[in-house]
Amino acid sequence: MSPRSDPPPRAAARTFEEHADGPALQLAILGQVATNRLRAAHAAHGLTSRQFQVLGLLHDHGGLAQSDLARIMDTAPSMLVTLLNPLEAEGLVERRRDPADRRRHFVALTKAGEMRFMSASQAHAAAEEELFASLDDRQREQLRELLRALRDGLAPKAQGACRTEGPAR
Repeated sequence: MSPRSDPPPRAAARTFEEHADGPALQLAILGQVATNRLRAAHAAHGLTSRQFQVLGLLHDHGGLAQSDLARIMDTAPSMLVTLLNPLEAEGLVERRRDPADRRRHFVALTKAGEMRFMSASQAHAAAEEELFASLDDRQREQLRELLRALRDGLAPKAQGACRTEGPAR
């Protein structure tokens, strides 16, 4: 017969309640809700969220060198290729070699890509409006400012945490 353990003290339950009401867990939970809703809006237009990002960047920049697109998206060039291949196969983007440097590819949005991005962008905006419907304009701007401050405050630490050091010499 195994020994029975006593139920955990009541204070342990309050510890989770403190975490549940904390900003980090709230941000994580709300982030998942936002991710799911935006993912659904993009998927309704045949795109992943990262493909939506690609089309949006190409829309706003009028096309980019593939290496610049990878840098802006903070993704490995090989991962970018896996995003671009289906977009190119659907005729949403086109890649051309740079005549001045044949190793370099330029990526541009096609007319079909422009149309797909615009319709997906409207769905994205509608999902965002639904997400923030309970906030007035002042609260939305305050949230934007707070999120930017949080992002900017974490950026140097996140970069340092991802950096790998070579062996000591």
